[in-house]
Amino acid sequence: MSTTETSVIATELGLPVPYLPHAVSVSLPTWQDNLDYAEGEARVVGAMTTGYPRFVIHRSIQLLAHLCEEKFGNPGERCMLVSSAKLADACLSFLLSHSSSPVEVRVAHHTLASSTPDCLPENHNYRQEPEDHETSRQQPLELHMVFFPAESFKLAKSFWQFTGHGISSRRAERCLELLNVPRSSVPSIPAGLSSTTSSPSGTPNGSSPGGSVESLQAGLSQNQTMLLVQCDEEPLPYAEARSALQRRIARALRGDFSSPAETSLSPVFKSDDQLVSDDDVFLYPGGMSAIWHTHQLILQTVEKMGKVAGKSICFGFPYTDTLKILEKWGPGCHFFGSGVDDDLSEVRRVAQEAASSGNPIVALFCEVSTNPLLRTPNMVELRKIADEFDILIVVDETIGNFVNVDIMEYTDIVVTSLTKVFSGRTNVMGGSLVLNPQRRHYSALRDHLKSTYEDLYWHEDVVCMELNSRHFAHRIDVINRNAEAVADWLWDRSEVYDGESQSSNGKKKVITNVFFPKWVTRENYDACRRRPLDSAGAPLYPSGFGSLLTILFSDEPAARAFYDNLGCEKGPTWGTNFTLACPYTILAHYCELDWAAEYGVPINLVRISVGMEDEATILGWVKHALEAAEAAMALSS
Repeated sequence: MSTTETSVIATELGLPVPYLPHAVSVSLPTWQDNLDYAEGEARVVGAMTTGYPRFVIHRSIQLLAHLCEEKFGNPGERCMLVSSAKLADACLSFLLSHSSSPVEVRVAHHTLASSTPDCLPENHNYRQEPEDHETSRQQPLELHMVFFPAESFKLAKSFWQFTGHGISSRRAERCLELLNVPRSSVPSIPAGLSSTTSSPSGTPNGSSPGGSVESLQAGLSQNQTMLLVQCDEEPLPYAEARSALQRRIARALRGDFSSPAETSLSPVFKSDDQLVSDDDVFLYPGGMSAIWHTHQLILQTVEKMGKVAGKSICFGFPYTDTLKILEKWGPGCHFFGSGVDDDLSEVRRVAQEAASSGNPIVALFCEVSTNPLLRTPNMVELRKIADEFDILIVVDETIGNFVNVDIMEYTDIVVTSLTKVFSGRTNVMGGSLVLNPQRRHYSALRDHLKSTYEDLYWHEDVVCMELNSRHFAHRIDVINRNAEAVADWLWDRSEVYDGESQSSNGKKKVITNVFFPKWVTRENYDACRRRPLDSAGAPLYPSGFGSLLTILFSDEPAARAFYDNLGCEKGPTWGTNFTLACPYTILAHYCELDWAAEYGVPINLVRISVGMEDEATILGWVKHALEAAEAAMALSS
C-alpha cells in the first residue's frame, strides 16, 4: 500500500474522515482552514459536513433537536439532547450557575416507542434487515431535553463539549426513525466523489460514502484511508459485545493480550492477587464522560465518607477539557501545568497546606503521557505523596495505552478514551473508568459507583466499539514501530538532537524539538512501561512509545508550510488506524494562545498521530513536508 513521496490522500475540506456517516473527524487540510475554523469563518464552517462529536454536533442530532424545539419548545428557545434525566439536571444546573445573568432553563422528557438492549434475542444479528430488527425493539426510548434561551446556546454547547453528555449520532438516527422522519430528510454525508488520488496541489480523498466500516462500497478498494478502517468480521449481539468489551479491558490492564481477537473468552474474576476484573470496568459514551463521572464519583464518595471534598490537583498540561471539568465542577483545582519533577516539592507543599486547613486535596489527575507534549509524570513520587496525604490518583492512560504502559501500581482509577487507538476506526465514541482493587478506597468507590451508575452507552455504539477493538493490540504494535521510525527521523534533524541550529550541509534547522516519549521524561515513562507477564520469553506485543509525536517548528510560517504540504489525512482526534495530523494549539487553545504558550504549547506545533500505512509512505509524506518547511524558512530569512 505504498505511495510516492509526494502523493496526497488528504480529504477535501469539511468532509468526514474516514468517509463514513458516524466519522469522528473532519478534514481541515490547510493551516488557514484551521485558523478560519477557529474564527468561525463561513468559508470553513459552511463546508463542514461533520466534526469531532463534542465540538461539532452531528447533523442527525441537530435535526432531532430542531424537531424537539418545534414540538416542545417555546418561542426563542433552543435545546440540548442528553443521555439521561440525571444528566439533564446536571446541564440545567450548569447553565444556571455559569450564566452571566439570570436565565430560564427547563428540562423536558418524552418517550418514544422503541427498545432497550435487554429485549434483543441472544442470536440477534445487527446485519438483519430493518423489518427483522424492528420486531425485537419494543421498549421505550426516552428523549431528555434541556431548553434555554437561544442566546445561551454557546454556554449550553460548552456543557456538551466539556462533559461529552450529548446523545450519540446513532441514537439520534434511531429516534428519527421512530418519529417517522423520511430517510431523505435525514442529513448524511455527501456522495459522488470520484475514486482518484490527487496531486500534491489537490486534496480529494477518492472515497465514496459507506454506511459502515463493515460494508465498503464499490470504488473504495484503492483508497488508503478506507482500507485501514475496513472490517469484514461479524458483530456480536449487544449483551455479548458489552461483556466482551469489559473483559477485553480487564485483561489488557492485566497485560493479557494472548488472544486479542477472541470474543468468547471466559470472564476475568477476582483472584488472590486482587487484580482488576470485569466488574471493575465501567463503560461510558466517551472519554470525557468517563472523566466527568470519575470526578463526580470522587467528590460524592468523599462526602459520603463524612469527609470534606476539597480541591483536586491537575498535574501536567492535560487535554484542555479535563482541566475545564476540574475547574468548573466542584471546589476547583490546583494546576501544575509543567508537570515535571521540579514541581513535586510544590505539590507536597500544597497537599500539606490543604490538609492542615481542613480542606484536604481529594484527587490528583494526570495523563500518561500528556497531550501534546508527551511528558510522563513521576508516578513513583506522586504515589508517595498521595499515600501520605490520602489523595486518590486518576490516570488517563489513553496516550500511553494498554499495550505500552502499566499504571495500576500507581493509580486508584484508570480512565481511557476508547474512541482513540482502542477503536482505531474513527467511527464511534467510547470511554471507560476502571477501579483498582489494590487501592485502599476501592470498596467505598465501587459501592457508590455500583449504586449510582447509569448505563448511558448506546447499544449500537457498544457493538461497533467491540468490533473495532478486537485486534487493538496488534494494531498498536504496528503503530508503535511506525511512530518510532518517524520520530527518530525527525529527531535526527532537530536542533535538540545535537544542540546545533544548522545541519551538516549548512542549512538552518527548521525543527526546534520533537516531543515523543522515547526521549521526553524517559525515566518516568520507563517506570510505567509494561513488562511481559512471562519474563522468560519475548512478549507477544512489546511495549513501545505510542502513536503520537509533536513537532515544534522554528516559527509559524515553517509550521504552516509543513502542515500544508503533509500528504496524510488532516483533522482533529488521534489514535486512528491511518496517519492524521493537526495544528494542535489552534484547535485546542485558540482562545488562550498566550496562556498555552506559557506552558510550552505555542502555535507553531504540528501533532502527528502515526497510523498503520507502510513506513516508507509515512516517511515520504514527512520528508516532502519538511522540504517545504525548509523552503519557507529560507524565504522568510
